[in-house]
Amino acid sequence: MERFHPLAADTDASPEELALAQGECALALGRLDGLLASLTDTEKRLFCVGLLRAVLLSALAQAGFADAEHRFNAWFAGLDRGPQETPLTACSAYAVVRALLGELSHHPWEPLADAAQTIALAARFGADRPMQAEDALAEEAIGRAITLAKRAGADDEPPLPFAGLARLHALLRADPLFAPLERAVRSFSFGGREVAVEQAAPRTPLWAVDAALGRLLSASGTWVHALPCAGAVTTEALQPQLWPGERALLAARGLHVSVTRLCELVVQARRRAALMREQLGHLRSSARAPQVWILLAGFAPLGLDQMAAAFGISRRGTYAIGNALVAARMARRETVKGKVLLVAEEPRRDWQPASLDQATALPRAALAEFDAAMTDIDQLLARSSGPG
Repeated sequence: MERFHPLAADTDASPEELALAQGECALALGRLDGLLASLTDTEKRLFCVGLLRAVLLSALAQAGFADAEHRFNAWFAGLDRGPQETPLTACSAYAVVRALLGELSHHPWEPLADAAQTIALAARFGADRPMQAEDALAEEAIGRAITLAKRAGADDEPPLPFAGLARLHALLRADPLFAPLERAVRSFSFGGREVAVEQAAPRTPLWAVDAALGRLLSASGTWVHALPCAGAVTTEALQPQLWPGERALLAARGLHVSVTRLCELVVQARRRAALMREQLGHLRSSARAPQVWILLAGFAPLGLDQMAAAFGISRRGTYAIGNALVAARMARRETVKGKVLLVAEEPRRDWQPASLDQATALPRAALAEFDAAMTDIDQLLARSSGPG
């Protein structure tokens, strides 16, 4: 017998309830667009690396990898296996992150594309795992989601996404790749008796739709930047027993929750940027130490080899940056399975050392000395690459 669905009501959702949910969602969408327009370059970089971490973790969770958040940092550093695959996961966790980073590395918003490219260089996801045939599903899901998002758009619409969301949900329900799957029933024989056991349905790759949803919002004029919306599209909103108003209500609430998380990432990026200005503001904007700390704070701890690969730093340079950030109380070193990782620290802004001049002299001097050395190297490289 089919279980009762809480939204399978005798009547549709009231127009007042739907209007309230859509109004709250529209307010959050406009707030985020305004927040992004006022960000500095450093705040944009911090926001983008935080967004990428949120997108990857949300995608892995939606794909059925329940232990993804627990294993993520060690997996990113190449120190542990990827999240555990189950019969409910359609493809490997490696395929999910590979497809998302590949797609977002070509994003039209430059800060997000740069962040994805840097993370892809630093990542040790599946370092010993070649691409397998079943992993092509992740690439197919991304391409299919982009196609459906484009089809759901329409010209001459107001800058609100709700009509487009309704069309997108209709397309998803009719698509064999994204439509909700029914629970499977398996029969087992115990002592000559047949026992039927209901199993959860395999996960459909709605994480790919979340990644492509920003295209629909950008095309309608709701957003300037086509950002991914982690967790915005849910299986619950695609269930066939829903009334149209109920489906629209769930779609608006799902998007509202996702956009609210993005606004929180903006607030977090601003706080971290203020901390950077206090601790590292004396360095030039292209200095390596602030760039490394942005990735540490917003995404995940880094090993020395990851720092070298992502930022083009020599082995000796990675030690200098690590020493300077540790001395500035912006990072600490941890040893995991014999590998040293640099982990971000966020010192309290109300904390003051006994002697501020003495406490900051060493880290500032170390960072400034390393920064000057890197400037000299850049100038030498520029001369050597010139004509003649």
